[in-house]
Amino acid sequence: MPRQYRTLGELRAEMRAMLGAAASGAAAGPNSTIIDTHLRNAQTALYWTHDWAHLRRYETKTLGQHATRIDYPVTADPDRIRYVSVLRGGVWSPPLKKGITPSMYTYQTNYSWPQRWEPYDQMEFWPAADQEYSVRIFFIKAPDRFTQDADRASVDDTAISLVATGTLKSHYRQPDAKVSMDAADALLIKLKGKSWGQDVFRKDDWIESEPLVRPETV
Repeated sequence: MPRQYRTLGELRAEMRAMLGAAASGAAAGPNSTIIDTHLRNAQTALYWTHDWAHLRRYETKTLGQHATRIDYPVTADPDRIRYVSVLRGGVWSPPLKKGITPSMYTYQTNYSWPQRWEPYDQMEFWPAADQEYSVRIFFIKAPDRFTQDADRASVDDTAISLVATGTLKSHYRQPDAKVSMDAADALLIKLKGKSWGQDVFRKDDWIESEPLVRPETV
């Protein structure tokens, strides 16, 4: 079962406790708006530092005959599409090359199997498909909503807390702000190391170090 991170309300309460001294002279302490802003900013910064394993997804969609565009997966961040593969002859292709040059549009209707793709408001493929194809899209899931008390964090909540505490203590000019940031950096290194396992799909993973032996017909 995937780990369930703490909610915005829980993280805010923890930060209020940790920042008691930071609000010295302010009767009500740091207000919720400031705390929530720092928590959301911390999550956004952490989200973009790494392709977190628990946010990696893939989805198979259908590109119709003569079609060139399909919608992004609903949960995908369009800016974080990692790889795209096409099912051709019962075999999934290596990741398609990203980038459609202007001159390629001259041959867009030379129907064939999709060989390149480009991110726009939709995913565009080149050339137009000569038949219907299954397209597998590997992506990083977009963060869930993080604005209401019951909304859960999308990345490690301890890292979010440490980063937000450090930035908010800096905001209040607390001398120990660097302590929180150093702790966040140390935790981030460990989390990234754990996230990159041997089974992670990386660039060039589809290239065999040695050619596979062709099966012999008996």
